[in-house]
Amino acid sequence: MTVSVGLVLVSHSDLLARGLAELAGQMAPDVSVIPAGGLDDGTIGTSYEKIEGAIKELRSQRLSVLVLTDIGSATMTVEAVLEADEDREVVFEDVPFVEGAVAASVSAQQGGDLWEVAAAATASAAIFVEKIDTDPTPERDGEDANGVFKREVVVADEEGLHARPAAKVAALAGQFEGEILINGVPADSIMSIMSLGIKKGESVTVTTDDAKCWSGVDRIAEAIAAGLD
Repeated sequence: MTVSVGLVLVSHSDLLARGLAELAGQMAPDVSVIPAGGLDDGTIGTSYEKIEGAIKELRSQRLSVLVLTDIGSATMTVEAVLEADEDREVVFEDVPFVEGAVAASVSAQQGGDLWEVAAAATASAAIFVEKIDTDPTPERDGEDANGVFKREVVVADEEGLHARPAAKVAALAGQFEGEILINGVPADSIMSIMSLGIKKGESVTVTTDDAKCWSGVDRIAEAIAAGLD
């Protein structure tokens, strides 16, 4: 799958930007994520030149660019950079820094274009605004009277469905056009999966009402049962 979008992570702290870039890299190893944190002397602040240079580096690789920021003046600095060079392939989204970066990097890893990656970053904020119904409804495997195909499995990973296991589930689900759910939330959304807080040894239910996704349900259920990390 071709990756066409890179990320620039702008923070007042060099350590914060680099740490988040490392985390995103664990979720999406093929995505170029450049940290642009702190000032050139290592102190706290945001650097116009660092941001501009990071964007130019990704554009030189023929990648579209999504820019994310932490707080306050970082956003102002990014807006100044973008106003100076009106490039339609460079987009800034004002979203939760960590959640947005993780969601966007996974979307880019799955082959999303710039607008799909930006939408994934924006959608990450909704996880913390709306209460998600996580009650697993199926009681048995197979297709029920309503045409819903489901598999119930026990989570094998020590970390549960967090971080890399959640990213791998989302990547599997992203290979199928129809909707696949885990405990009622979209299986192709890493933030939705992580919001469930599923731990090792807990049962999860993977479902779909699209016959084209039955094999996807099987693959995801078997991966969760075998361990993803």
